Amino acid sequence: MSQENKIAIITGAAQGLGKSIAERLAKNGATVVIADLNLEKAQQAAAELMDKGHDAIAVMMNVADEQSISAAMNTVVNERGRATILVNNAGILGPTPAQEVPMNVWQRSLDVMLSGTLLCSRAVLSGMVDEGWGRVVNMGSMMSFTSFGGDIAYCTAKAGLLGLTRSLAVEYGPHNICVNAICPGNIMTDMLADVALMVEKRDGLVPGEFLEQRSKEIPLRRLGTPEDVANMVAFLCSDEASYVSGQSIHVNGALYLT
Repeated sequence: MSQENKIAIITGAAQGLGKSIAERLAKNGATVVIADLNLEKAQQAAAELMDKGHDAIAVMMNVADEQSISAAMNTVVNERGRATILVNNAGILGPTPAQEVPMNVWQRSLDVMLSGTLLCSRAVLSGMVDEGWGRVVNMGSMMSFTSFGGDIAYCTAKAGLLGLTRSLAVEYGPHNICVNAICPGNIMTDMLADVALMVEKRDGLVPGEFLEQRSKEIPLRRLGTPEDVANMVAFLCSDEASYVSGQSIHVNGALYLT
């Protein structure tokens, strides 16, 4: 599952799941672009990879802002060249009950996780067409298919992401570009910790109870790790996955089945 001589952009990669994905692709030989709203953290993540002998650069990118995306992409092209791998990982999460969610919060969720995915994809797809090869991986969620309740903005954005994935896969398939979505389950990241706090507060659970219960409910009897997801990203971004496109691939330990 090599990414030798490939340039890979990972959004929201300064920490958490995105950082793990960047580390895995770098180990596989890719030049990785740590794209994040927090430039300082992105630079730190890139420096850590460089210290390990990998090639990495950091760019500030607000995925909800087309001008910010364009500026970041120009930096990548000027400093490293065209990217042929894009992982749309940036996301936000917070409690959004249907009757109470402010419309600006609703819109921000769509801007970051749905419109942002389209804007970032559009910024690299023409270059992938010219190269005759490309991989786009969109970070969906188990919540693309289900809900904990009180999370209408996140679930709506993640569900819409799957339609976007299928549409891009069909449109760009003739150019040897594969577009897929990964739908992680309960992966132990800061975001899952925030979800646990939200659910425990809502349901009157003691701290730590949600994650303990959830790990017992997962057939594999453990929470997922960022590496579990990064491994799947590495596969989808390789030549070994050259006939996999338009798919929504679950990484959830059999917690949710389709």
